[in-house]
Amino acid sequence: MPKFAHMSDLHIGAFRQPELRALVLQAFDSAIDRCVQEKVSFVIMAGDIFDSNVPDLAAVRHAAAKIREASDAGVRFYAIYGSHDFSPNYSSIVDVLDGAGLFTKVEDIGGGQGAITLRFVQDPSGPKLCGISGRKLSLDADMYASLDRESLEAEPGFKIFVFHGAIEELRPPTLEMMKAMAASSLPAGFRYYAGGHLHGRSVDSLPGRENIAFPGPLFATDYSELLQLARGDQRGFYIVSYDESDVQDVAFVPVKVCDVVEVHYSAEGKSPAEVEAALIDRGQRSDFSGKVVLLTIEGKLREGKTSDIDFSAIKRRFLNSNPTIVLPNYSHLASEELPGGSGPARPSREVERDTFGRNISMVRSSEPTLVGERGVDLAMGLLSALKEGKKENENRAEFEDRTVRSGFDALGLKEEE
Repeated sequence: MPKFAHMSDLHIGAFRQPELRALVLQAFDSAIDRCVQEKVSFVIMAGDIFDSNVPDLAAVRHAAAKIREASDAGVRFYAIYGSHDFSPNYSSIVDVLDGAGLFTKVEDIGGGQGAITLRFVQDPSGPKLCGISGRKLSLDADMYASLDRESLEAEPGFKIFVFHGAIEELRPPTLEMMKAMAASSLPAGFRYYAGGHLHGRSVDSLPGRENIAFPGPLFATDYSELLQLARGDQRGFYIVSYDESDVQDVAFVPVKVCDVVEVHYSAEGKSPAEVEAALIDRGQRSDFSGKVVLLTIEGKLREGKTSDIDFSAIKRRFLNSNPTIVLPNYSHLASEELPGGSGPARPSREVERDTFGRNISMVRSSEPTLVGERGVDLAMGLLSALKEGKKENENRAEFEDRTVRSGFDALGLKEEE
């Protein structure tokens, strides 16, 4: 029985850390290798293949080489772009790869009497595909409103519709604020609806529309999704078995490239020294080899400031066990505001200084003006320069020029003549 794969929201290029970017590519490689191993006829990529419409070219080259490798093994690729791939002014990188013959973009729009007509692409194994790409700010909603559904529904055969957007009737409660379209926006009578955009896994059916599927990402795209992995969520894609007329089975294929673990520590009621000692001990006693470590510290100290904690020493101790990366999160760590916990809130400048102190303590530099109290002073000066607003009767060019000069002054630099 022939099979096809459905994946979406790959977000190649997501994360600024090289270690995490590499894991995104590793997950992609693993999924494509599995498709070759399973001898799927074709792969559908339902949008957000890349994290940006101007992605890192090294990542594009890596992905293109992997797709070419699978193509040489007989696997065909079909794609649409998602809101991250979309560019309102230029061709998407998806258009470039389509033009290079690496895959076929299934959104082929023909003319019509004021309506949008989609043309089908037929895979040699039988299924006919068409779809609508995702766009920024859900601009694709206008396309669905003008879609000639009647001609699509009248087309005979085994049909697959590819789309990138949320469905109102299937949207999870946690995403109730996300813009979504009614299921009736999708043409009826297709045997499979290959969805993207929702970063959660589901396969559902509604009257007249069977197998509305969202595979979710192959790895993660941000810190919150890494937390989901640490708490047991799986990532992967679907392999769909089919015959000449219908879907026979939709199987989820998990993709796991490494363990993600969360180390959670409550600093509530403790001193900076106690927090530092406890976490250094935890890092010394644990084996994090090859793992992504999410280090979460939260709570209110009973004394001292958060900047009194040597976060750099804590991270170094965790790194001794050779994790893939350690990602600290101190956003919910606070100092005691006043003895007894009553009184006015701390001045914003004090909070800013505390925040800079906490983060600069993790910086390693041979330049003394960038670390310690001197680094905090430098950061505070630059922040003050950037916070100064536009003055009355000052035009934009004057405001920008003054801000740049203030920034140079704060950094002790001079503009080139």
